[in-house]
Amino acid sequence: MRKQENMIEQFFKLRQGDLLEEMGEDREILRNSLKQINSKRLIESMSKLPEEYEEIKRQIYEYIEDLANDYEIKMAYYDKKYYKQGFEDAVLLQCYLRE
Repeated sequence: MRKQENMIEQFFKLRQGDLLEEMGEDREILRNSLKQINSKRLIESMSKLPEEYEEIKRQIYEYIEDLANDYEIKMAYYDKKYYKQGFEDAVLLQCYLRE
């Protein structure tokens, strides 16, 4: 099984660039249907709050930035995990069909 895991890792590394490119294309396709909340809009909205809320505004912005970063890290993890699982399933299915 160790050899098979190593092979799956090698295939993932070979395919990783293609996957990232496809994810970028998917984001472009989805961009029109998403809410489009971005940092510029967030900063503009928060700038309308009175100055006495400056510290709160800074904290909220940091929390949202951390939330977005956490989300991206989770998505990268799951993309890799499920790609490998799908590839492993395909390899096992191919072995099963050859029997």
